[in-house]
Amino acid sequence: MLQQVDISQRSRSFYIHYNTHDASKVGMQRFHLHDDYEMYYLLEGKRLYLIDGKQYTVHANHMVLINKNVVHKTVTKDTPRHKRIVINFRESLLQDEDQSLLYPLFESGPNIFYIPAKRRALITQIMERLKEEYVVHDAYVQVYIRSLLVQLLVECQRILEQQNGHPSTGSSPFNVSFPHRSAMIAEIIQYINEYYSQNLSLSHLSQHFHLNEQYISRLFRQVTGCNIVAYINTVRIHQAQRLLMETNAKMTDIARLVGFKNNVHFSRVFRKCEGMSPSTYRKQNTLSQKL
Repeated sequence: MLQQVDISQRSRSFYIHYNTHDASKVGMQRFHLHDDYEMYYLLEGKRLYLIDGKQYTVHANHMVLINKNVVHKTVTKDTPRHKRIVINFRESLLQDEDQSLLYPLFESGPNIFYIPAKRRALITQIMERLKEEYVVHDAYVQVYIRSLLVQLLVECQRILEQQNGHPSTGSSPFNVSFPHRSAMIAEIIQYINEYYSQNLSLSHLSQHFHLNEQYISRLFRQVTGCNIVAYINTVRIHQAQRLLMETNAKMTDIARLVGFKNNVHFSRVFRKCEGMSPSTYRKQNTLSQKL
């Protein structure tokens, strides 16, 4: 039986979920991937983290950093009770000079490391401020969240360097079963997430991955539960939502940037996915909601 992969698409550049109560029922039933970076801070308890075909035991006061488009999930280890904070963000939230932090922290990972006692208060404080700012609606929220996020990334990088560049994983990773065909679809998903702005089609994907069109289409639906063309459109529409909220770009430019050949097609697909036109969506997501 194929392992199904859940695909998350967020229309905002920053997301935080702060679970400070008994999270015994919180967990991922299926493997999962998304097109943004993930920071998972385990406050209490113990979890198994399955990342890109390897398994890690994560203990309390450990930080897990996962690159975008990497298949992963968490499962119970010993006891289901745990508390954690999860942050997801896109690189577009960061300034160009700050994006240099992404490679050592995420793209060379996964990195799983212990937060020393003397640094926990600061790490928690930054995350608390991020949680508070996440629900603020004013013209300064994007700048403030960016500055807090950069501070958090710098603190993580300093901790890694103090640990001599050898992050603690809690245990040695070992391979877990992740079927080849599911991994193949995960690779196709990663490609779509990266090149959604190009002229993607089933024919193009077939040529790129040297696979039959019908085979890709059938396997994609089996693994993800959705049609591959619908997924491509979903990725494009979520990227369009972000541009509508975060920029003043013209509709024709947004359509082109997210991979639609013309504004008419873009508007038709957007309305089908969101139940409203792109211009209405932009009006309903005013400056107070931008991030």
